[in-house]
Amino acid sequence: MQGAVKYRIEHIEFLIGLVALPALLILLFFLLRWKKKTQSRIGDPALVKQLIESFSPFRFLLKVGLALVAFILLVLGAANFQMPGAMENVQRKGVDVMLVLDVSKSMLARDIKPNRLERAKQLLLRLTEKLDNDRIGLILFAGRAYMQMPLTTDHGAAKMYIQQASPEAVPTQGTVIGEALKMANMAFNSKERKYKSIVLLSDGEDHDPEALEVAKKLAQNGVMVNTIGIGSPEGSPIVDPVSGEIKKDEQGQTILSKLNEPELQQLSNTTNGQYIRLDNLDDALITMTQQLESAEKKAMSDTEFIDYKSFFQWFLAIALILLVVEFFLAERRKSPKAARAALAFLLLGTLTLQTQAQTGDPQVRSGNRYYKKKQIDESLKEYKSATEKAPDNPTAHYNLGNAQFRKNSFDEAAKSYDASVSHTNDKTMQEKGLYNKGVAMIKQKKLQESIDAWKSALKLDANDLDARENLQKALMELKRQQQQQQQKKDQQKQDQKDKKDEKQKQDQQQQPQQPKPQPSRLNKQQVEQLLKALQQKENDLQNRLNQNKVKAPSQPDKDW
Repeated sequence: MQGAVKYRIEHIEFLIGLVALPALLILLFFLLRWKKKTQSRIGDPALVKQLIESFSPFRFLLKVGLALVAFILLVLGAANFQMPGAMENVQRKGVDVMLVLDVSKSMLARDIKPNRLERAKQLLLRLTEKLDNDRIGLILFAGRAYMQMPLTTDHGAAKMYIQQASPEAVPTQGTVIGEALKMANMAFNSKERKYKSIVLLSDGEDHDPEALEVAKKLAQNGVMVNTIGIGSPEGSPIVDPVSGEIKKDEQGQTILSKLNEPELQQLSNTTNGQYIRLDNLDDALITMTQQLESAEKKAMSDTEFIDYKSFFQWFLAIALILLVVEFFLAERRKSPKAARAALAFLLLGTLTLQTQAQTGDPQVRSGNRYYKKKQIDESLKEYKSATEKAPDNPTAHYNLGNAQFRKNSFDEAAKSYDASVSHTNDKTMQEKGLYNKGVAMIKQKKLQESIDAWKSALKLDANDLDARENLQKALMELKRQQQQQQQKKDQQKQDQKDKKDEKQKQDQQQQPQQPKPQPSRLNKQQVEQLLKALQQKENDLQNRLNQNKVKAPSQPDKDW
């Protein structure tokens, strides 16, 4: 939700013309002073009064007043006051639907052709076409859950993310249904207790004890969980996508992935949802569409672009009327030729200001018409033409950014939003541009840039709930990534320390242990007696060997 749109000034730079108003008043003062001095220098006051008898000071001041008011209106007309057009907000009725897709490797089992994951993606793509009035978000999960796309009416982007879903999107394997349901619940508006639905597609391979507790909390928050089971209860082997071989356990037995229907049924029953087993694609699509359509729907507005109504013509028309009145309200008689020349000059000036105020507007209106018809390429051409003809037109830049966003040119869209912000002093327009820039940045996984944009938007409009919620989620994700990076660094340091300790230990083992000399505790006489005893034992041993000498067997050539 973006803040309420107010009146704005399209070409605020033209208001600098009002600076000339004090100068004109000063000139009027000197003119009146000059007239008075000239009148006194002519001569006899009675004669001067007779000469200027037809002159009316009141009419002169009235003419000057009309001219000054007309001048002010011309400046305001050139600046062009605007208000939102009737077609700015597209009202629609729908619900918020979070699509939660299991992308674990068990989804590569081929008991459903071509495999479970591809069949699930086919169902989601067709379901997306049926939910044209609903906001859609997408979460992929396996051993971890990842938000791929927040709630949006951009169904084209949703289809792109669904088509790209694969086990490689989630590096940690497993089936954490509970964590995925928590993340889906965070995507909804926490202040609403209805209009929220989750569509979970999984084989339920691993039993997640936390999932049921999460489902109970979701039911209390008014979230309906509809589950779609994919696979067969009998099970099917899993083919490794890299090697093409069938996965086996440590004992060499083939791993069978089985559909866990009881858990999926329990989740849907807890939240008043519906469980469907994906055997027939058409039947599952009809059943799930009817289930979502039966949910209570809310009216929501979709502000995809801004089409402002201009009021410059009213200002210029009133200014023209005042100038005509000023012309015919003469302080003295004028020649018809001079009168026509003056009127022609004023009309020429009016047309010039009108042309300046509307530079680039035809292309913007043409682009808006193409945009409403979803002819994005044609609208891009018109908006670009408008920005080339009027580089300072913030509306042209803003609408160009929206069209680029729809074409998934998120970096270019962010630049266009920046241009719309820099070329206007309208805080509402600036807040919209900064909010949309944040969305474009998050599409590019640029967390810090999106955080900066949403912070700037909230400084302009602290009541923008969407900007606040998106900022909170982005900050949480940034903190999580920073924690993961710190954990990774700590683990690397620990690994390096372990390697260093292991190397030192190996070096110590390879070096022969040198016995340390011990100080002798025997005196000289005791040492001599000990040596004599050892010598006698050695002689006795040598004699016994000579007596029992036999030939030793040969040593082997290998030592295995």
